[in-house]
Amino acid sequence: MQKYAFLLHIPNIFAYFCKEIVYFCIMKEFSGLKLANGEPVYTQEYIQTLRDEKNPHKIVAQLGGQENLLSSPADIIIGGGCRGGSKSYSLLLEAVKDCQNKNFRGVILRNEKPDLEDLEDVSYEVFSQYGTYNKSKNDMTWNFNAGGFLKFNYYEGDWEAFKKRFQGKQFAFIGIDEITHCPFRKFKYLMTDNRNAYHIRTRFWGTCNPDPDSWVATFLFNGGWLDPETGFPIPEMDGVIRYCYMPTNEVNEIVWGDTREEVFELCKEDIMKHWKAEYAVGGETPATYAVKSVCFTEAKLADNKKLLESDPGYVGNLMNQDEEQQSRDLDGNWKFRSAGDDLIKMDDMLNFYDNSIQEDDDTLYATADVALQGGDNAVMWLWRGNHIKDVYVCRFDSRTYVNVIKARLSEWGVAEENFAYDFQGIGQILEGHFPEAVKFINQASPIAASKAEEDGIKKLYKDLKSQCAVMLYKQFRDNTLSIDVHLLDRTFDGHGYGKTKLRDILMKERKCIRRTKDSEGKAFQIICKADMKKIIGHSPDFFESLLFRNVFRLKSKRHKKAKNTWCV
Repeated sequence: MQKYAFLLHIPNIFAYFCKEIVYFCIMKEFSGLKLANGEPVYTQEYIQTLRDEKNPHKIVAQLGGQENLLSSPADIIIGGGCRGGSKSYSLLLEAVKDCQNKNFRGVILRNEKPDLEDLEDVSYEVFSQYGTYNKSKNDMTWNFNAGGFLKFNYYEGDWEAFKKRFQGKQFAFIGIDEITHCPFRKFKYLMTDNRNAYHIRTRFWGTCNPDPDSWVATFLFNGGWLDPETGFPIPEMDGVIRYCYMPTNEVNEIVWGDTREEVFELCKEDIMKHWKAEYAVGGETPATYAVKSVCFTEAKLADNKKLLESDPGYVGNLMNQDEEQQSRDLDGNWKFRSAGDDLIKMDDMLNFYDNSIQEDDDTLYATADVALQGGDNAVMWLWRGNHIKDVYVCRFDSRTYVNVIKARLSEWGVAEENFAYDFQGIGQILEGHFPEAVKFINQASPIAASKAEEDGIKKLYKDLKSQCAVMLYKQFRDNTLSIDVHLLDRTFDGHGYGKTKLRDILMKERKCIRRTKDSEGKAFQIICKADMKKIIGHSPDFFESLLFRNVFRLKSKRHKKAKNTWCV
């Protein structure tokens, strides 16, 4: 087998020593500098000659974002930017630095095991000469000849299962690919595993594409790397190290500063509550231990010369996306949205998944988003008060569908008057079959609790669907909804997604609850179905049918039947 000459591994390149030198490269004549272990450090000029050779058997960090990422001495390193910026490959290269250390333990994570397949394939190119790979889905580990290892793992699943999987682990290097998909609370917990007792430099990496609705965006905006007006990275801040202390699981409560000492003074009281003099075995200070160094480096497609040379059409693929995707994936913008902000946040969903049963009454309700064979999914939820007890998904012809709903309502024990369904479009096939059911009409007038409130409620909400959407948002925000945990790991197929767990479907579909841009300062209006599909990638059948539950809450408070609201 042809071995690769790696210019990333100590002693071959990328040294960090004295916490000041960030990187040096191989050359035929030594630079005169040496690493702490005595190995020589070389100059960049020679490395550039190797880049110019374009030898496929010599892997060299590319100039720009990749080189900057691999040379950062920060505790936490975020590499974010447009697609094709070689961020994921950089994760693998970072592990090369220590793969010949017998005590090295590293892990690279994505949301689910199937998400790791591309990284696994590429990793052979990087690590084959250093060890062997166990590709068993129960292992997924590079076992290096020197004795160390690099694992591929996942963070998906409920909180307790996640904690059990990672409790007590030790990794000198932790990398999360697509860190915007990882909940902040799980990121924080993984930091407790970022440790070793062998004097290997610990570091925590995250790579991602821009996602304005993620905690990472808030992290980077608050940290000062992104322009709050434009959403683009600030060039002068690229690779700049800042310092932070994270006392809670709220991203907005992170304390930032330009030095460890500055952050320590701001958080001194909290830090010293937990500090013991015995911790200072190496003369370190509380600030050194508690305050983390962080840097953000932008990864640009233009820096990935290898990709542009081998597949020049890739740029065109990104150009042919809609404006929002172009702005994020091609231009690297962290703020651009074609519609308003997500109202329901990732943490709201995680709280919902873990919430205790919220049964405000014993009444059983059913809500349904109607669809037929050949179209989207027909989704039907069973509720007891504010608690979701079951979900049913199907695709049938109209006659079969009507019979199935009748059977399902009977099996669930739901009275017909406590069944609500979407009456728009296909939903009209149910008319006459369920005369006591509530026909949910999206564009109906919002419902007031009293005659005196009628004019005011119309100034607050454009229509009934918008009113119910805001109610749903508040319920998630206030953690007043719950779901049977066993439902979350059930899998479903649909247009735009394959076999996917319900927890992941809901996490994605939460993005459909947004207000239109032109309704800012006016009556709240939820975005249209076409925009929802554009943002999510498929019809939000599961999430839309959740908001129908609120029509019963409004019905119980209304002073009279509102015109065109529902039929009974």
